Amino acid sequence: MRRRGLGLGAVLALWLLAGAVAQALPLRRGVALSRWFEASAGAPVSAAELRALRAAGFDHVRIPVDPVSLGWSPQRGPTLDDARLRAAIDATLAAGLDAIVDLHPREQTKQAIERGGEWADGYVALWKALATKWKALPAQRVAFELYNEPGFYGWTGGLAWSRYQQRLVAAVRGVDRERVLIVSGRKGGSLEGLVELAPLDDDKLVYSFHYYLPYVFTHQGASWMRGDEWTTAGHWRSVRYPAKAAQARLPHTDGGVGRDRARAEIADYFRDGWDRERIAAQWKPLREWAARHKVRVHCGEFGTIREGVDPASRYRWIGDVRALAEAEGWGWSVWNYADDFGLTANSNTSGAPRGALEPAALRALGLDAHGQGARGQGSPAAARQRGEPATREPRQGAR
Repeated sequence: MRRRGLGLGAVLALWLLAGAVAQALPLRRGVALSRWFEASAGAPVSAAELRALRAAGFDHVRIPVDPVSLGWSPQRGPTLDDARLRAAIDATLAAGLDAIVDLHPREQTKQAIERGGEWADGYVALWKALATKWKALPAQRVAFELYNEPGFYGWTGGLAWSRYQQRLVAAVRGVDRERVLIVSGRKGGSLEGLVELAPLDDDKLVYSFHYYLPYVFTHQGASWMRGDEWTTAGHWRSVRYPAKAAQARLPHTDGGVGRDRARAEIADYFRDGWDRERIAAQWKPLREWAARHKVRVHCGEFGTIREGVDPASRYRWIGDVRALAEAEGWGWSVWNYADDFGLTANSNTSGAPRGALEPAALRALGLDAHGQGARGQGSPAAARQRGEPATREPRQGAR
């Protein structure tokens, strides 16, 4: 039987419809607004700051929220005081930015959830209640991130996390089937945790990973990393990136960790030759996993500490990770706007105004003073990520 072809008008209409769906909540270039709700006092971001972020070229912000700081506990039931959070979401949308609402439990809360019982059940119930309460938020502009950096380490952790994340997704989907949900792998939301995950049958899920390797560079001197069983990063200073730049000026430790262990870690940094190519090679399993499962990937966190770090090295690493994500067609959200890993001029100055975004930060993120995005967003991989024809002309952005 001879089949009638679609007319040009119908083809164009279908193409435009596909583009409209793909463009809804693109999550291409984002920044985390930490400390807004992570602590009880908070550090609100002003409407002017939000407008400046949009003007710089960001299309979304990630709002980390510690539910306990807003009054949630399983004993109280599935409720929290979300008045300030709703106001923050409204201000974000009014500034022309989309939003990821990221439930960001503190470590003690995550440990309680991962043991199971009332905390695990209570957190699922909380998401069901929030999905109901927040259903009126525009699905094309607000995504929900269900659980920041799940641990679930150990031999049985993979299965336990997979089952628990399915419960969280089901809790929201029972109420809201249109919302974009951000999900992740275990092991701290890492690349390694993500690639062992079996994707769910849900085309509105975005699979997030956080990337901070090598820690000896990105977390050098971090006070909270001293004594960590996995890395000596908290005891290092003056580590430069890429590794060949580090060799020109040897780093040093504060002596607060075993010398042999520290020497071994920095030797690994030099031996592995950490640079953009090394990072790209490490991402190969994720690239293959995403292609195999045909899922959407988002680099939900990446960044480096500020204090005591060579600025050129810092922004070179940030620029490399950002460029690699865009080359794959993956959106990103840098950690973070201000504070220890911040991008603003006064990020480390206690009590001072945050100040403007540093020009070097904008350049590293492929943004410029006119709010144009990175050239990588016009790549064939990026077009596939958005559901656009790969033959379209690339977008012109900052050079």
